Amino acid sequence: MAATALVVVLVSWSVGAFGPLIGGALAGLPMVLGPGFYFLSQQFPADYVQQAATYAVYSLSATQLFLLLIILCAPTLSPWRTLLCAVAGWAVAALLLSFMPVQPVLGLALFIAVTAFSLRVSRRLAGMKGTSKAKAGWGLLIFRGALAGLLVAIVTTSSSLLGPSLSGLIMAFPIGYTVVAVTIHQTLGAASLVATLRSALWGTGSLAGFCTTLALTFTHLHWLTALLLAAAVSIAITLLLVFRPWARRS
Repeated sequence: MAATALVVVLVSWSVGAFGPLIGGALAGLPMVLGPGFYFLSQQFPADYVQQAATYAVYSLSATQLFLLLIILCAPTLSPWRTLLCAVAGWAVAALLLSFMPVQPVLGLALFIAVTAFSLRVSRRLAGMKGTSKAKAGWGLLIFRGALAGLLVAIVTTSSSLLGPSLSGLIMAFPIGYTVVAVTIHQTLGAASLVATLRSALWGTGSLAGFCTTLALTFTHLHWLTALLLAAAVSIAITLLLVFRPWARRS
């Protein structure tokens, strides 16, 4: 809960302080999935966690579609209508992905394809101009961050009753992105939101790296070693994205 609250506050603040490119990259840190899989690893056998991590990789393809829908809808719809469209799209995609086989490499390949598609489709909005609104105060950011953390705690607890496939899909539901998107849309405007989430399309790659590494190593390594290795891969990807000259031209 605290981790999710922290990432929401951090991303919302960093967009205003450092710009949307860095804010979007930071949004991909595994501060939500990390604690979730830590608790799963304490309660379930390695095979269960490995399958959940695989379906979390699949779920991240749905997350990319979620981000794409927000990018496309934000310039013309209100924050809440934009979010409703994105959540509906995520739900349909996640339902279809729940029938995929337990193959993390296939999940990663699908994620890469969906990411490339989303970046291409959203490219026309990359230079969108707009007037920034007033920045949100720290009190509002912390309140929204705490709300996001509470939602993650509820999802993490209930998903353990649903089996590994649904656990992984629900674990990777973009709760942090939902609060970040509404906060930026309401306080900084659609132009800042579009720029931030186009960067987040890249940033989600660090989550894909985390989940894929976990799925490939969890049944072969000690659970803590696998988690630390996955976190290291994710952080390395995030650092590459923060200093990425090649992605700035996407």
